[in-house]
Amino acid sequence: MRTSEKGLQSIIAFEGIELNAYRCPAGIWTIGVGHTGDVDGVPVVRGMKITEGEAMALLREDVKRFEKYLNKQPFIGSLTQGMFDALVSFIFNVGIAAFAASTMRRKLCSNAAREDVAKEFPKWVFGTVNGKKERLAGLVKRREAERQMFLSV
Repeated sequence: MRTSEKGLQSIIAFEGIELNAYRCPAGIWTIGVGHTGDVDGVPVVRGMKITEGEAMALLREDVKRFEKYLNKQPFIGSLTQGMFDALVSFIFNVGIAAFAASTMRRKLCSNAAREDVAKEFPKWVFGTVNGKKERLAGLVKRREAERQMFLSV
């Protein structure tokens, strides 16, 4: 499976597009749509600029890694496009390692009901602010959108 245009637009809506390099809340140099890897073989650094077209190309490349991971999972045959798009967005945000260790993945692997799996999204709404774990409004919004996408046909 591949991420649909709707799935990509959802990621863009929550990540935003930044054509000038910036430090994310974790202190990592980032550019485009949450891209932290190299750009044409060069690490993202202060002062780096890209075009919107380059940002979209980087997003598509970044998403391929998550698609490849999901397409190797034992539950892949049971996913709808909405489920796949929601999971790509989720993993884009939390990372493969966190998803791999999650109850959400365990439920998917055990063929739990879609509604039961969807209950896991709202549990991932916390981030660190000034060294403290806090419920973040932006993550609440994102997880609800991902949950709705997951439950769509």
